[in-house]
Amino acid sequence: MTRHKRILIAGAALVLGGNAFALIGVAYNRSGAPDAQVELSERELVSPPRYAIHERENSGLALQIAWRLDYGPQHTYSGHVRHRSGAPWLDRDKLKSLGFKLAAAPELETVITRRADNVLPREAYIVLEFDGPAYRAAVEVARAELATAQAIAEEDPELKENTNHLVGALRRLDREEHESSRLFAVDAGSDMEALRARYRDRAHYIILPGEVRLGVSDEDYIGYPTLTLSHIHVPLEYRDVVVREEQGREPKYRVQLAVGKRAEPWIVDAQPAVAD
Repeated sequence: MTRHKRILIAGAALVLGGNAFALIGVAYNRSGAPDAQVELSERELVSPPRYAIHERENSGLALQIAWRLDYGPQHTYSGHVRHRSGAPWLDRDKLKSLGFKLAAAPELETVITRRADNVLPREAYIVLEFDGPAYRAAVEVARAELATAQAIAEEDPELKENTNHLVGALRRLDREEHESSRLFAVDAGSDMEALRARYRDRAHYIILPGEVRLGVSDEDYIGYPTLTLSHIHVPLEYRDVVVREEQGREPKYRVQLAVGKRAEPWIVDAQPAVAD
């Protein structure tokens, strides 16, 4: 056997071995009962429009996970792009539990910032809450803002600034109630079992792998969480269900998302949504 053939055989064996290892990992992740199974919609799993997908492509379609941060009493309204701001609940104590070694406070902001920039992120499990207290709080914030805008507009309805503020508040509430993601990152930790013991509702809390980066806010440290996985592969049989023709307000699809033993998500089922 020539050296060239030996190299080809070795390369093929390496590829086959890698594929077999990956398949074993997938099978293990999906064995037994899922760690969680949640029904999400296009608000949380965003499909690219049909024009953005090559018509000859038979595979490779993925849904983007749209998630938000729980900011407590202060919420923002972007519903389809993950936030890059720090999470208030990733405070000093939580960061220490993730393995960050922090300088004693108080300390000058410039010093904290310089140290934070030089610290590598820590791997962590991120808890995502679906349609729970964090989302309801965001809706209430939007309603309160609308009530304030209405009161101001009634005092001086001729002032264009008041009218614009009222229109903006109406749009934000409408978007919050009908379009924005209801999936919020509410916690993080290094122990998946401990997190699951704290968040037992497997139909409303999923735990996915991610990482936390160190940052600074108000002259103290704060964490910036992100997910390791940002997209979910769509099996071929569900492709036509989740590909959207164009933007619109009508319900489009509902997806059963499961998370397995290795905290890896996959699509169990996808069906067209039925309008309420």
